[in-house]
Amino acid sequence: MSKVHRVSAGDTLGSIAVRYLGSSSKWGKITAANPQLANRRRAADGSPIIHVGDTLIIPANETARSDSIHTETIVLANGEQDVSIKIDGKNFTGFTSYELTLSYDSFDTFSFQAPYSNAMKELQTAITPFTFKPCEIYYDGALILRGNLLTPDPELTGVSGEITLQGYPVCGILNDCAVPPTNYPLQVMGINMRGIAEAACEPYNIPVIFDGDIGPEFTEVSIEPTEKIMSFLTKLAKQRNLLFTNTPRGELLFFTPKDKKAFVFFTEGTLPMLSLTSKFTAQEFYSHITGFSKTAAEYPSFSYTLENRYLINKGIMRHHSIIVDDAENLSDLQNAVEAYGGRMFADCVSYELECDTHHNNDGGRFQKGMTVCIHAPTAMITRETNFTARKITFTRTTEGKKSKINLVLPGSFTGNLPEVFPWE
Repeated sequence: MSKVHRVSAGDTLGSIAVRYLGSSSKWGKITAANPQLANRRRAADGSPIIHVGDTLIIPANETARSDSIHTETIVLANGEQDVSIKIDGKNFTGFTSYELTLSYDSFDTFSFQAPYSNAMKELQTAITPFTFKPCEIYYDGALILRGNLLTPDPELTGVSGEITLQGYPVCGILNDCAVPPTNYPLQVMGINMRGIAEAACEPYNIPVIFDGDIGPEFTEVSIEPTEKIMSFLTKLAKQRNLLFTNTPRGELLFFTPKDKKAFVFFTEGTLPMLSLTSKFTAQEFYSHITGFSKTAAEYPSFSYTLENRYLINKGIMRHHSIIVDDAENLSDLQNAVEAYGGRMFADCVSYELECDTHHNNDGGRFQKGMTVCIHAPTAMITRETNFTARKITFTRTTEGKKSKINLVLPGSFTGNLPEVFPWE
């Protein structure tokens, strides 16, 4: 069934296609369903420009719909059937507890628990150790993660057994593996982030999607034989001020963060907030961050310094320096230093919020990257402040459903350092 989407600030056809159809490359399907876009100016990727307030028809995601029909459902226990995992064409549900973590700048993970015995032949066949079985995770019937099972963890206590099923998205293999010898050495010159990522991911057939400015080309980069692919790509993404995550369909997504309206509000002393813990890291908080270009005989070295006005205005001096390997000009160096400074704020000023729900008041499920507005003076949030959800962990145990949300200041990942802090 088709859906309707009203365009808001920061939306692109690519980001809308990721949200509804699982891939930014499917923006053409949205264009085909909206002939009013035919004569619009075009963006760099060829998609028509959209405007705030536009109403778009979103065609049905036929692939996702066909995946969920004619599937045998196997209930493992009498637990709530809010989550399920599809393996080998069978849908397993009724887990006694689970933990589902959705993250920015890392990949999503899942861990489901259920009773287990040797008599459960269908489950036993589906979870053979070290087979990295393809699987799909559904939450309330909607696909939330396409990935692979890691080795299951069975546990026998007395006469009863329990099994833990855990895994990560399809692109999670990039955290584990290096470039195969047949593709090494991987050395590129004069290629942008897209070209480098596609070359590194090609041996494992991982699709790569970009939503935002991919930045200038790199002069020369190479990956070490022992280096994990995602570690290599993460270093380059930081220099281009890009974040990464996985899409629900398991593709690797690089993107530029965008400001959003508050998706949920929390107030001290009011449910559903259960607790709020501040996480401040003073020793990694600097007044000046200076980036230096890599010294070479044929190129003079240059530098750029980012100032943290919060400390400088208090007369505090704490210097830190970094080397940026592939800064061809001052603009490249500035982008890399500002991205580093933004991550400094994300790592040094964060909050851990726990609540007793997975949804906002309108029934919308919490999402990584959502904007959360909080007023909690006891936790040093003395005025209503918007935060970005960097990581969300959904759990269900015998005690009920809870969410743990890791929050950072907006702009932390983009280098837009805050002028006023929550406690000021």
